[in-house]
Amino acid sequence: MPSSGVPPMPPSSNVPTTVTPSSGATVNSLEAEEISRRLKKSLSETLTRFYPFAGRINGCLVDCNDDGVDYIEARVNCVLRYILKSPDGDFLREFLPIQKDSNEAGTGRLLLVKVTFFECGGMAIGVSISHKITDAHTLSKLVNTWAALTRGSSEAAVFPEFGCAASFLPPSKDFNFTMPAMKLKHEKAVMRRFVFDAPKISMLKARAASASVPQPTRVEAVVALIWKTAMTSSPLPLPSVLRQVVNLRKRLNPPLPDNAVGYLLSYFTIKSPENSEAELQGLVKRLRDGIGEFSENYVKKLQGSDAISTIFEAAKEVGNLSGRDDIKFYNSLSWCRFCVYEADFGWGKPIWVSLAGEAPGPDIFVLLDARDGGIEAWVSLKEEEMGSFQCNEELLAFASMDPCVHC
Repeated sequence: MPSSGVPPMPPSSNVPTTVTPSSGATVNSLEAEEISRRLKKSLSETLTRFYPFAGRINGCLVDCNDDGVDYIEARVNCVLRYILKSPDGDFLREFLPIQKDSNEAGTGRLLLVKVTFFECGGMAIGVSISHKITDAHTLSKLVNTWAALTRGSSEAAVFPEFGCAASFLPPSKDFNFTMPAMKLKHEKAVMRRFVFDAPKISMLKARAASASVPQPTRVEAVVALIWKTAMTSSPLPLPSVLRQVVNLRKRLNPPLPDNAVGYLLSYFTIKSPENSEAELQGLVKRLRDGIGEFSENYVKKLQGSDAISTIFEAAKEVGNLSGRDDIKFYNSLSWCRFCVYEADFGWGKPIWVSLAGEAPGPDIFVLLDARDGGIEAWVSLKEEEMGSFQCNEELLAFASMDPCVHC
């Protein structure tokens, strides 16, 4: 498993985690070497544009020292179809360049890549990136730019815009405070993948619609169903709070450009109804009201003179809520509409883009686009709660658990 550093191209150069399709033929050493050479060359060109990722974290700063990123190459003696037949979240960790619980995970490197070649000619590309300076939206732009440059399509590559946060986040005279942290419960959790195909989502949206929200979004309908099922799967009838992460780029006024890079996320929280048998329509309405209030109140404060205190108070509230034992605190993140299936490196668009790794803790939902227009939801719960969750009849009327990935 060779490893090498990939530096950025010189600034003057203008040279123009993802599973790619199988070519149907066994990949030999020379083919893999040539593919890897092309990937490293285009990654170097990508780092010329996304230059902070070739640097190192130094305290609260990023040292843009052009030290490069880690590139790991691996070859496995099995075919890709075997992996896709029965996807396993824990096994998928093997395709990541680093494990989150390793000694190297907390170092100053910002981007790591692992390319795995299969006997059949298929390939898996695993990417790990630091959340200290970036988010999933930025990661999708970086990967799609890398893919475009690999296939020789420089016009499709993105020139990122840095420093956009400065347009709404004024410099503070005093950063001598500690941001309150959300308290993830470090309890053993089980993560399962639930796939909502496009026709089932249409049916779910119809069931979730009401006079208050006549046209729920895909994400609203799926999150509401998962939240409802999780609440009914909990052995204790506790009230719950859902924290929904929001991409700020389109919420600000004026909106930030789509190629704005950085950690440009925020969130809002909503409480469950008093009745533990919360109906789907009511939860969708709470989600819609939550984003409306977030856009009307929080975003305006965020673009005002009290931006720092606004962020601090919101983080303090979430920190307090996540540490309480008398409520169930759920976290929901959506990676939908990030165009992850557009990352064509020159060998075809991905047949599957997914998460990998163990569950970071219980009570977490992560949504990604599926290839057919549906949604893949990775749900992390305590083992005893997952046993009830994965057997819920209403959930299974719209979702399939851990289905195979069709090539």
